[in-house]
Amino acid sequence: MFLVFEKALIVRSTSGMLFFKINPETGLWTKYHTIDDMRGTVFFTKGNIRIQITTERKIYFYLIDKETFLPELENVMYNFIECSSLMVGARVKYAVAYKTSQ
Repeated sequence: MFLVFEKALIVRSTSGMLFFKINPETGLWTKYHTIDDMRGTVFFTKGNIRIQITTERKIYFYLIDKETFLPELENVMYNFIECSSLMVGARVKYAVAYKTSQ
């Protein structure tokens, strides 16, 4: 679960990735977007406009629009190194990949 731009929340569920934001009228979190059939690890660095979703086969890079908070697919790469999480820095200069329990 990650809080993006202090206004949007990204949550991993069994069905996919869920995106929530606070409804100004009710003050409650409401779901505004879903990425179906996306089971993996989410990573977001504060100050960055990208999220990475690492699955068993692929790693997805999404740009988050600062006004609408909607994700836009930027890039996809195969997960040949079989990592369980990929963390790319805010300046996209360094990355750390690791596999759980190894």
